Amino acid sequence: MKTDMKILFFSHGKRANGGAERCLLDLVKGLKQARESWEIYVVFPAKDELWEMTRPYLSGYAFIRQPWWLVRPKKRNWRKRLLFNLKKSSAIRKTRDYIREIKPDITITNTLATPIGAIASHAENIPHDWFIHEIPELARNLTYLFCEDSCLEKISSLSQRILVPSNFAGKYYTNKLSSPEKIDVVYQSVEVNPLKRTEPGQSFTIGMLGNFEPNKGQHIAIEALREVVKKYPDTRLLLIGGNNSRYAQELEKRITEYNLRQNVSIVAHTVHPHDYLIQADAALVCSGFECFGRVIVEGLKCGLPVIVPDKPFGQELIKEGYNGFLYNRESSGDLAQKIILLRQTGHLPEMKQNALKSVENRFSIPTFAEEFISIINSKKA
Repeated sequence: MKTDMKILFFSHGKRANGGAERCLLDLVKGLKQARESWEIYVVFPAKDELWEMTRPYLSGYAFIRQPWWLVRPKKRNWRKRLLFNLKKSSAIRKTRDYIREIKPDITITNTLATPIGAIASHAENIPHDWFIHEIPELARNLTYLFCEDSCLEKISSLSQRILVPSNFAGKYYTNKLSSPEKIDVVYQSVEVNPLKRTEPGQSFTIGMLGNFEPNKGQHIAIEALREVVKKYPDTRLLLIGGNNSRYAQELEKRITEYNLRQNVSIVAHTVHPHDYLIQADAALVCSGFECFGRVIVEGLKCGLPVIVPDKPFGQELIKEGYNGFLYNRESSGDLAQKIILLRQTGHLPEMKQNALKSVENRFSIPTFAEEFISIINSKKA
């Protein structure tokens, strides 16, 4: 086992509003705390908040735009493939130059979105691990630009290890990859340092954390709220993660159309979302898919029962009636009934305690870092 190590991460994102990016931030922080002598480097696509937040823990960094082989389904066409191939050579060359400059012991691609780091590492004969946070087939918001089977084969052949953030993701990729023995499950950390609790006498509030996009399902929350307020007019919905997307504009129109302006509050993207989430009485997740239920854990760590879709990523963390509720995502009416049930239950204080108990001593930065270190120091059969 090496006492000193140089690790180079490849990040596809420049902001800190995605699960993979926040995972990278926590991992870099944890590795530096656990192994102060280790040198950690990151290749970012551009200078932005993720670079700013990780910089104190880094020995170096570079800005290299790496083309993606994951695209929106509507943009999967020959033009996108041509553009990818035109950009690929330059990105690989720049990445190889940086690898030769810092001479890492291992490289790690922190996303499924781009293979550039893996290809460059292979060309420089540097061991490469792949940390996969996405399942395009299930999320449906992205798809492979090229043949899925050939992309998955490259993932297997260009990696000595393949890390995934949940048992569910592990089972999925075990059935998809040609080298399932390379897969390791490592649960990421979720750090929550809330500053404020619910104010006495505050209207019952449901908090929902997530970037505004269709897969996150803010529209489902609004549809459910429309039904809930018929019985409980004072119910509030706090949406954290607002942006200027077309989807966000559609949500605004729906809120106005349903006369819910007094019931819905929107907070723009912030690097301190838990300061807002902690003000709620319960948390809500409406995602169609999550590789790892990070937002679920964030809610639980804020001491909130969480209402989640009855899907594998929700079932892995929520026990019905104990620390939250499961609902049918295809039915906003079912979600409305679960919100009403939570309001009516006399066990809300107990469920809040159960929420904290269910994540006690779990998902911490030190634990995540040590598990990660153990994996990258292990030898695969």
